[in-house]
Amino acid sequence: MRPLLLLRRPQSGPPQTTSAQPTPDGGTQVTITPATTATILLAELDVDCLSEQQSKSTNLLADMAEIVTKVPGMKPIAPPSWYTVGYQKVHMAAAQGQPQPDSADPQPVGPFQLYTMGLSTNWNSHLLVWYFSSNSIDTLNRLTKTTVRFGRAQAAPLYPLAIGNASQ
Repeated sequence: MRPLLLLRRPQSGPPQTTSAQPTPDGGTQVTITPATTATILLAELDVDCLSEQQSKSTNLLADMAEIVTKVPGMKPIAPPSWYTVGYQKVHMAAAQGQPQPDSADPQPVGPFQLYTMGLSTNWNSHLLVWYFSSNSIDTLNRLTKTTVRFGRAQAAPLYPLAIGNASQ
């Protein structure tokens, strides 16, 4: 993969907020809300690095997008799908969870949910993939509504639908 663009939403304000509420049994329920974070990565798959068998695969675009659902600790929040933006065919996959490192004793990378989406397409013989991530499902939905234009087609949202999380 050749990264072409990496954007990170700057963090502003406190890193997190904490609130405490008394519970009916006399205890205290503490809620920690992290500051919203988000990342967008646009990358191109370098086909020269693929084996002959891989380069003839018909699943490359699906594999590129669906990698977000294969990270340990993540689970799909929408079925993978194909749709068109203008005249361009795009593959989408989305996941939520707490990513875990590959090890014998997996521990979550962070204590909070992460929402991710992978979108891939073949544009003028370039295999492109966007990876979006945020700790807020609302922020992820706003990011994926970014408009794009492929060639002379009308500008349209990169992913036109809203994604919900699997726990709802």
